[in-house]
Amino acid sequence: MPRPQTSNPIARPLQRLRREFARDASRPDADRAVEQGDERVGEVPPGWTPVSIATWNIHSCVGLDARFAPERTAKVIKALDADVIGLQEVGWHHRGEIGIDQFAFLAEATGHRAIPGPTKNNRAAHYGNAVLTRLPVLDVRSVDLSLPIREPRGALAVTVEAAGAPLRVVVAHLGLDPWERNAQVTRVLDFLEAEPALPTVFMGDLNEWRPSAPRLRRLYERLPDCAAPRSFHARLPTLRLDRIFVSDDLRLASFHVVRNALTRRASDHLPVKAVVGVRPAA
Repeated sequence: MPRPQTSNPIARPLQRLRREFARDASRPDADRAVEQGDERVGEVPPGWTPVSIATWNIHSCVGLDARFAPERTAKVIKALDADVIGLQEVGWHHRGEIGIDQFAFLAEATGHRAIPGPTKNNRAAHYGNAVLTRLPVLDVRSVDLSLPIREPRGALAVTVEAAGAPLRVVVAHLGLDPWERNAQVTRVLDFLEAEPALPTVFMGDLNEWRPSAPRLRRLYERLPDCAAPRSFHARLPTLRLDRIFVSDDLRLASFHVVRNALTRRASDHLPVKAVVGVRPAA
C-alpha cells in the first residue's frame, strides 16, 4: 500500500500568516477593527425553514497527529449533522494516501451525496473542493479560480432544494496572496451576477483574517451577513479563515465553531456550522 505523504501540519501555514501580518501591519491603513463574535444564538423567522450548513477544510484527511485517517474525518462530518457541508482540501497531492478517492469514500462513509469539485486531477494529484448534501440536487456548476503561476483553485456551485425552493451553495478555497484572492473574489461575484437570482450561501476557507480586508468588504456588499468564528489553527484557534456568507433573502440565525477532542485532532482547521433560515416557496 502506498505510504501517506505528510508535511509539517503547523509550521508552514503559520509562517505564511506571520509574513502577511507583518506586511499588513506596516501599512498606514492596517486594520484595527474589532472582530465579530465567535457564536450567534437565534431562531429562524416564523414560517421559515431552518437549513443547517457547515464548512470545513479537512487537510486531506491528515490530522495534527500526522495520521491519514479518513474514517476519523467521516466521523466528524457525520457528527456535524448538517444538510449541506462544503469541504476543502479533499484528496491527495502533497499529503494523504495516493490512489484513494476521498470524494467517493466520504460519500459512502457519511451517507451523503458527494459532488466533487477537483482542482487537480492527474497522476500526481486528486484534490479540490466538495459539497456533501442530503438535500435534492437541482444544478451543479464550477467556477475556475486558477491564476497563472499559482496553485489551481476553483469554486463549486451546487443548487439544492430547501423548503421547496432552490438554494445556491458556493464552496471555495481562495489563494494565499491578497492579489490572488482579489481576482478570485471578482470571479465569484461575476458568476453570481451572471446567474439567476437565488438565495445564496458562499462559504469555505477564504484565507482572509483581517475583518476589513477589501476582499471581504466586496463580499459583504453582495452577501451582507457572515459567520466567521475563530477556526484556525485547530490547536489554538485565533484566525477567522473559514466563513459562511449569506445573501439578504436568507437569515443567518445561528453559528458556532465545532471544537471538541475529535475536531482538534482531525485537521488544522475547525469546522464552522450555521443554521440558515430559508423562506418557503410561494
